[in-house]
Amino acid sequence: LKQRAAAEAHAAADDDCETAVDGDECYSATRLLMSKDFFENMQDYPSLKVTSPFEDFQAEVHRTNTSACPKAPCAAKPVQCQNIAHSSDCWAAAAWAKDDGIWATPEWYPELQAGASSIQEFQAHIHLVDPTLCAKPCLPAYVHYSTPTYRGEPHAIKGISYGPAPLKVRGAALLGDDFMADIPSMLWADWGRGDLAIMKSMGANTVRLYGNNPNESHRMFLDEAMDKGMDVIVGQSDWPFIQAMDSCMRSNWYCFDQVYESYKLNLARGFLIDGNRSYHPALKAVILLNEPDLKVHPRDLTCRALASAFDAVLQAEKDLGVTGNPVALTATFSFGVFNGQAPGLGQMVEFYECIKNVHTAYAPRNDLLKAYRERWVNSFNTAKDVTSLKEMALDKYGGYFWNSETKIPLFIGEYHSVYVDNGPDLKEMVAAINPKTYPFFMGMNFFEFSVRYDKGGTEEAFGMFGYGNCNLGQMNYSGQVTSVWDLKKVKDRAGDALSDALSAAYGGGVDALAKRHSVRMAAAEGPAFLAGRRLASEGPTAALRGHFRGGVDFGHPRACVAHSRRTCAEARFPWRSSALPGGSQA
Repeated sequence: LKQRAAAEAHAAADDDCETAVDGDECYSATRLLMSKDFFENMQDYPSLKVTSPFEDFQAEVHRTNTSACPKAPCAAKPVQCQNIAHSSDCWAAAAWAKDDGIWATPEWYPELQAGASSIQEFQAHIHLVDPTLCAKPCLPAYVHYSTPTYRGEPHAIKGISYGPAPLKVRGAALLGDDFMADIPSMLWADWGRGDLAIMKSMGANTVRLYGNNPNESHRMFLDEAMDKGMDVIVGQSDWPFIQAMDSCMRSNWYCFDQVYESYKLNLARGFLIDGNRSYHPALKAVILLNEPDLKVHPRDLTCRALASAFDAVLQAEKDLGVTGNPVALTATFSFGVFNGQAPGLGQMVEFYECIKNVHTAYAPRNDLLKAYRERWVNSFNTAKDVTSLKEMALDKYGGYFWNSETKIPLFIGEYHSVYVDNGPDLKEMVAAINPKTYPFFMGMNFFEFSVRYDKGGTEEAFGMFGYGNCNLGQMNYSGQVTSVWDLKKVKDRAGDALSDALSAAYGGGVDALAKRHSVRMAAAEGPAFLAGRRLASEGPTAALRGHFRGGVDFGHPRACVAHSRRTCAEARFPWRSSALPGGSQA
């Protein structure tokens, strides 16, 4: 470091410095260090980073080999960062390196982690190797903290439950429900349908998810959510509990082994940053199991199931050395009534008593009571209206969990009453997120983003967006090729659009869908999109495209807006016809 400082001081004198240019011996030696020697022997260059400018590498060559670089470089000029556009050559290279290259030849990417490093970090690697292919990326600035966000200062959750199954046929089989993985990014990314941007424009600050596949990376989703200022609540998949052949349902609900293996892989697939030392700051809470009171049979083994899963998560963190940005942990109960106890609250009280006397059901490896008091939050799902909910739960909760013995915050994992006018009900529900009235109540997640046509029956009553008839593209997800459809608004019993009612309650104040469509159309009609489409059809080889697309056909535009006197096909391919006037409709 002293030698480098001396070299930089030497470079301060303009007459004594010279930044190498292409064709110089010094330039070739510097580029060799940047593209090969640095990655092969990173420990020998402690002062250099992947994001270091060319001049820093030249200074290192000048320090060690003055015959190649007789002069130190001049001071580095600021270089503006630029994240890659989807469908660009840089995206192709970075996505291939992330999805294929690092798995086949990890030694080529010594500073990166397979399944965990972000697309921007791969872009930084490629920029160093070949700056003509990729510009310097804008790397996210991650915050750091030592207390779970949901256990610190009052935090308002204005969330949306997100399980956008891309199926329009009742009874159709859904082979995968991990919608925060990379392949379904066509649903939520800005280059695709843009669901996250729609939620953000509605005033939402949180997205609650369900199943997740621990074999898939989730870093891209978390980065995208953080970029939009949205928090993420993830759910553990039902797989280790009731779906796998060796699920803990088959081992008398001792769930430690199954959850440990699954969650440890989750941590390694994008949940963590800082070399696996900290949680991603967008990730605020992990739901160990959704509605365990309806899934664990007999019910008296719910204590063992949840306690052993809780213990497994803590052990996975400990074994990986995770200490930074701790997440809150919860189990989201139903609003059912058991043994005459208050709905939802009875199950929470049972679990608290379980943790205080856990050794009667399970022998933990970690101090579960300490972790409960420091990191646990309570949550439940409900289809009750706000008036009933206050009387049955919120007015009673403080007596159980906000007292001199313990203070455990509460949020609603799913909220949507289909039997009331949603406009006033949602506004009153959001108004209840008030520390003066209910100091423990953090907020809610509206259930849900889109209609689950595949489930059918009463489940179809909850989505605020239905699917139209414009096919925005296709994705190969879990071996199942599905179409991504445009969104249309769903109305409640009063005839009002649910998305408008929620947007008004959350303070969005705009027609989120129309706003998103106008942004898509501007992108679809611009030269950047046309270049992207040409790349999709003419760009790298078909085999390479299959890799970097992540199984997604992104050849279609991002928008599919039905204009008056404008067909769906014209909206999808705007350069084929002149723009026609007329308002847009979802």
